[in-house]
Amino acid sequence: MEQRQALGAVLTKGGTAIVGPVGVGKTALLCAVAGRLDAARFDVVWTVATRASRQVPFGAFHGLLGGARDRLDETRAYGALHTELARRSGRRTPVLVIDDVHHLDDRCAALALGLAAEGRAKLMVAARGEPGAAMSDAVVALWKDGYLERLDVAQLGLAGTARLLHALVEGEVARGTVDLLHRWTGGNPLLLTQLVRHARASGRLGADGGLWWWRGPRTVPPGLAEVFDHELDGLTSGEQDALAAIALGEPLALPSVEAVACDAVEALEERGLVRTTDGGGGQILVRLASPLLAAAVHRKLPRLRRRRIAAALLAADTCPAPDPVVRARWQLEADGPVDTALLIRAAEAARGHDPELACRLARRALPGSSAAAVVLARALVESGDGAQARQVLERAGAEAATVSARLRAGIALAAHVCWVERDPAAAAADLAALGSRASSPAARGAVEGVRALVLLGGGRTSAALEAAERVLRTTVRGPGVAPARLARSVGLVLSGRTRNAVALAEATAADVDSPGELRELALALGCYAQVWGGGAGPALGEAGGGGADPVPGQGRDGAAAPGSGRLGVGGASPFLGVPSASHPASAFLDGLRYWALGDQQEAVARLREAVLRHSGGTRLLRTEATCRLAVCLAEAGRGEDAERALAACPPDAVGLVPGQEQWARAAVAAARGDVPAATAGLRAAAGTARREGCWAVAAECLTYAAWLAPAGPPTDLLDQLALAAGHIDAPRLLAGARAAFALARGSGTELLEHAVRLDGLGMRAPAWRLAERAVVVLRAHGRRHGDAVVLATRLRGGQGASAPPVRLDVLTARELEIASLAAAGLADRAISDRLDVSVRTVESHLARVYRKLGVRSRRDLPSVLRA
Repeated sequence: MEQRQALGAVLTKGGTAIVGPVGVGKTALLCAVAGRLDAARFDVVWTVATRASRQVPFGAFHGLLGGARDRLDETRAYGALHTELARRSGRRTPVLVIDDVHHLDDRCAALALGLAAEGRAKLMVAARGEPGAAMSDAVVALWKDGYLERLDVAQLGLAGTARLLHALVEGEVARGTVDLLHRWTGGNPLLLTQLVRHARASGRLGADGGLWWWRGPRTVPPGLAEVFDHELDGLTSGEQDALAAIALGEPLALPSVEAVACDAVEALEERGLVRTTDGGGGQILVRLASPLLAAAVHRKLPRLRRRRIAAALLAADTCPAPDPVVRARWQLEADGPVDTALLIRAAEAARGHDPELACRLARRALPGSSAAAVVLARALVESGDGAQARQVLERAGAEAATVSARLRAGIALAAHVCWVERDPAAAAADLAALGSRASSPAARGAVEGVRALVLLGGGRTSAALEAAERVLRTTVRGPGVAPARLARSVGLVLSGRTRNAVALAEATAADVDSPGELRELALALGCYAQVWGGGAGPALGEAGGGGADPVPGQGRDGAAAPGSGRLGVGGASPFLGVPSASHPASAFLDGLRYWALGDQQEAVARLREAVLRHSGGTRLLRTEATCRLAVCLAEAGRGEDAERALAACPPDAVGLVPGQEQWARAAVAAARGDVPAATAGLRAAAGTARREGCWAVAAECLTYAAWLAPAGPPTDLLDQLALAAGHIDAPRLLAGARAAFALARGSGTELLEHAVRLDGLGMRAPAWRLAERAVVVLRAHGRRHGDAVVLATRLRGGQGASAPPVRLDVLTARELEIASLAAAGLADRAISDRLDVSVRTVESHLARVYRKLGVRSRRDLPSVLRA
């Protein structure tokens, strides 16, 4: 589009001025437009203005004015320039291209303006349009006075960044990596291209499981380092100190910066190196203009200056106080006395997105602190060193000087056995033994609260609820209350009592911030409550924002800490934080929600990423992500891919949802066309869930089985579904179950009503199938079916090839017969001969089949009929 606009300005007007920040592709756009000009009509002449050329008389036009330029005044120089362009172009129209036109001195700018005003030559110029890019009034007049058409070239958005990354690596890039690199580069194509090329060569950007991921901290490629070094040239000592202070703690309150270097921020802002924003409460926050600039400043920061500035920042009386992680880093840099409690709190906050920093903080706080040992172990797990993490915990328990320290280390070790070593049964036994030795109610409550979570992770929902309720009955305060409340919340969601679960989670949301497993368990609760409860919540894929931008460490994807967005569920008030796009749970959350809306293609992409993200660390949702990915692949008719997904990352003993592996394998059987085996597997999955009191899971499995039944759901399955539905209050689950009963009854009007209800809840795929069935039934009974046709047509347009398994009973017997023959490869004439009908009859039947099944041609029939 930009090329067409610029080319049109050259052909029909005086030319174009391409304006934008460094690196957005202004020069490339000039080249592309110049390359599209007809050489028989236009003669293109290039020149580049530089800072050095400003110091030489008519320096930018050296090649056009020759060696006598230093003896020319403006009038003779203009004549010489015009004569040279005319000589070169002959009968063609001269096109003067000036790159970096903002560097023109006043005399060259006046010449360019004269050419544009006279109109004998076309001009194409590129100018830097951002703070700190001062330019001559004559240059601005080129577009301000209408001689040239101005074309502003902006940075890439998130979607544009994703497309460029895909082209650069020739593959799919993890969404968290896309978000990360977009945030670092601001969508600047030059910065992005240089960063990706350097990262691929250095191994910071690599492929894993079919996706490209960023690994390690922020880095500055050598080519970009030269650019940033050039920007930093000429700074005073005070400005260098101010820039270093901001790099060590951005966003930084203005008084903190001024405590290090007074009156330097204004000069830095004028040069475009920093920007200021309103921090609320009358505070002004200062940030660097680019996140990569922070890495460039860090690279050039001497150790002694870093130490001096960190000490000055600690001494400054800042209000509000900086983020705990930032202040803890200052303490490390200053190499002085430290606040152990602050370091532990900062290490826990940083371990998810920067485990290397978390390890440094925890080790500094470690001597004599069992709390620091626990956080260090968790950070080591995030770094991929589970064996060393276990050694740290065992050593902490052996060296503990107090009963409480031994208890803390023992609880952490049991949690490690569950989430990291994937043995919830052994962990539960260890905690039971630990609780039997506890000497106080508070200690027993602390053990039992974590045991409730461990039981939940082992799929023992009923036992987890009992343990959690014992803690909540006997303990009002203490470390066991938060995990007990959360275990009870997740148990309530799985049992289908989403309203009670949401109310309990709202009451305890503030307690979910510190212990490692609680945050992701809370997010898992949000995932299922969102899908089953039917709340609107934020837009799909929306990431929570807010907070400082941490410098990523060794964690996969350089993941930022969970954002502060909110998630609505079932019409209740918001209750849990939505993870940022780079949080391990965010991909699972998005995949589950896309699946609920029937968008298999996007659900598969997000769940595949979720499986990879849960290949390290605590891997809490690993089994859930794998099983749901297999279900989505199977529903999309990709049964072999689903089997490979289960084989590549087999479900293990840790899983919140009972029966989910049975469901996944049943979905694979359905994809193979083995409906009896699929139905049996779903019944078994429902039975597993029902034994643990997980009525929501049972209802979901039985509803799924009801949709698979070719002749309608059998009576005994409907009886089981009615029993499960009687225990739940989740709107989406209830709507799906009631739709299954409507299928069995076969009333066209009722089917249409349920289709409308499902559509209103965002369940487009089952709504489409109900609407299609309603059309068939109403038409067969001679009833009005226009509304059903309109709804089915609208919903079919949103399904495409990613629609879930198709109910073949939307087809008549003759339509199914013809569709099967067409899927087997028979031509229309061969089908007409076999069935003794006309070719036109075959064609009309196939047209109705395509419409009902939502496909475009006979090539799509085999996969749809298999599904």
